[in-house]
Amino acid sequence: MNLYENLNSKQLEAVTTSGQYVRVIAGAGSGKTRVLTTRIAYLVQEIGTPEDRIVGFTFTNKFAGEMTNRLKKYLERDNVRVRLSTFHSFGARLLREDIDVLGYSRSFTIYDEEDTSSLIRNISVERGHERRGELTRDAINFIGAVKEKGLDAFTYKIRPHGFVNEKEFVEIWKEYERRLKASNCLDFSDLISKSITILEEYRAIREKWQHRFDYILVDEFQDTNDLQYKLIKLLMHQNTSLYVVGDPDQTIYTWRGANERIIMNFDSDFKNAETIILEENYRSTKYILDAANKLIAHNKNRVEKNLFTAKEKGEPVIVQYTESDSREVNWIYEQIISLRLNVKDFSFRDVAILMRANYLTLPFERHFLHKNVPYRIYGGVRFYQRREIKDVLAYLRILVNEKDDISFSRIVNVPRRGMGNVAMENLKIAALKNEYSLFETVRYVEDIGLSSASQEQLKALMNAVDETRTKLQNDKLELSTVINDYIQKVGYYEHIKTEKDEDKQADMRANVQVLIADIKQFMNDYPESTFNDYLENASLHSAQDEVEEGDYITLMTVHMAKGLEYDYIFVSGLVEGVFPNNRALLDAGRAGEEEERRLCYVAFTRARKRLYLTMSSQYNFAIASGGRPSRFISEAGLGPPKIKEYHPKYGTPLKEGGVKQVKKEAPRYRANYAEYDYASDFPYAVNDIVEHKTFGSGIVTAIFPTQTTIEVKFDTGEVKRLIASPKYFKEKK
Repeated sequence: MNLYENLNSKQLEAVTTSGQYVRVIAGAGSGKTRVLTTRIAYLVQEIGTPEDRIVGFTFTNKFAGEMTNRLKKYLERDNVRVRLSTFHSFGARLLREDIDVLGYSRSFTIYDEEDTSSLIRNISVERGHERRGELTRDAINFIGAVKEKGLDAFTYKIRPHGFVNEKEFVEIWKEYERRLKASNCLDFSDLISKSITILEEYRAIREKWQHRFDYILVDEFQDTNDLQYKLIKLLMHQNTSLYVVGDPDQTIYTWRGANERIIMNFDSDFKNAETIILEENYRSTKYILDAANKLIAHNKNRVEKNLFTAKEKGEPVIVQYTESDSREVNWIYEQIISLRLNVKDFSFRDVAILMRANYLTLPFERHFLHKNVPYRIYGGVRFYQRREIKDVLAYLRILVNEKDDISFSRIVNVPRRGMGNVAMENLKIAALKNEYSLFETVRYVEDIGLSSASQEQLKALMNAVDETRTKLQNDKLELSTVINDYIQKVGYYEHIKTEKDEDKQADMRANVQVLIADIKQFMNDYPESTFNDYLENASLHSAQDEVEEGDYITLMTVHMAKGLEYDYIFVSGLVEGVFPNNRALLDAGRAGEEEERRLCYVAFTRARKRLYLTMSSQYNFAIASGGRPSRFISEAGLGPPKIKEYHPKYGTPLKEGGVKQVKKEAPRYRANYAEYDYASDFPYAVNDIVEHKTFGSGIVTAIFPTQTTIEVKFDTGEVKRLIASPKYFKEKK
């Protein structure tokens, strides 16, 4: 097999370089996987390197498997002995061989995150803390964070201005480490940190591993953290060749430990290091690359490059500015349907809608369910299935139905009200004895075997429910304000604060605010509907199964899209405060802005054929302001979108006067969405006379709008099911 076939000059240079230390800056879509795999095949076939003298690090087991399969093809044999793995897999292999020097057996067990949390909780309870209390949660987070940095429990120094309860955390951590060792167990962090400990402290073992490998190759080098980099260096001797591939412009994981300085300072760490830049893109059109290049050029901390392509110029990047979230979503939907009708061999799986955060999926989920368009959320949870949304909906259902034991059971101890297993059992016994629901039992039965503290908290919950019910009867009060006050009174916002991951905490609160805004929008759109109608629709949304396979549109965050590509990319929610994210800008300043810009660059460069950028001027509860176009639009050379006159307070374009508001009937979502058809959007109807450019004249006998196909009986008597596109049919008669 010709290894060099279809390689451009820069790729060939990267594959065949003789440099000992090589940094390949591989722009998006520049064929880095091909280069990395071909480099390994070159070392084996042309240089004569024994396969087991080569080790390659990837960031996922899946990608390691894909590279192995490519190598089998390149080397034209099934048995490939090059070691390709993740850092953690490599660490496990090293420890299986040499961990005995640390007093462990080589048959150790690896604990996953759930096992780790369970052990820490057990220790915390033994030390007098609540199993799921705040201190225990803090201890789990603290231990995870310090171990990811490679710190040691028995040498850790308590900081004078460290975490609250840090001294207790360290004591729990020490006992956790003792029990791990006594059980001959390791957690995930240990796989790298203990490998480093052995290589640092045992010279003979270090030299053994160093002399096993002549070539070390690392993929996605921009995402490497400090511990991983330290492990790489410990595996090297003076003659080891280090070959790294990455793109500083795609460093988007610093929030989870990636250190962008590692790839940027590679030429300082290794004297005489060679840098090869791959700039030719094989994925996107010229219009898409032009926007991406202009955008990322605003970053200062980068290796300068300018992506180009030999592909056609393509379609201009489309920027769409709308007055509301619903119009933004509907515009995207219309573009997708237009593509399906007019593009040959189009599939919904060719489309991805990217957004900055998961809470932005709701308008799309609602609209696509209503239109019966198949979709899935990649790597995420559907909006109505998210924990905080199910919690708040349970609180809302209690307002309209005191007999809803499922909803009451879900929220009675969220936040904590002292309703543990024993208390709940007593409550259920009292409810059964008196033939009441659980909530009614709290309201009407005096002696239900609860502590006075629990009874007081349940009384406060009951009062909040009663007060909110009264307010809901008052048409003069703003519904969203009433609901927000209710969620505040029952203590749910305080409960969110117990989530120690601040990013998760912000997402949960944003999701609740989006739900409240959605209720308000629903009641405005369908004034004849009731609050209970909304809850019914929400329940039916939740009943829909996730689309696992087939022809579906993909919704995902930009972080999840890294490494993926689609023909048609829609980047939605491009407004200041959302993308770029306010918190990223406040927490990290210029560095935060640059990472947000890199994230947007990654979004742009996922597109093969067309790129659409959308935004809405509607008031956004998550950022507490109206939508202003993201700075990234103008930075990409796309110019500011045309915007109508703004509402002075909310930033929403003013509606034109004199327009009569037509009342709309609320959509009724059903478990079987085959009952709903979006025929109103469809260009053909039954009994239409049509003329196909190949099969001639005929009559439409059936339409299938959800598949954008029609059944036609032609004059020849032949019946065919065909794509309903003007590309294949002449204008309707």
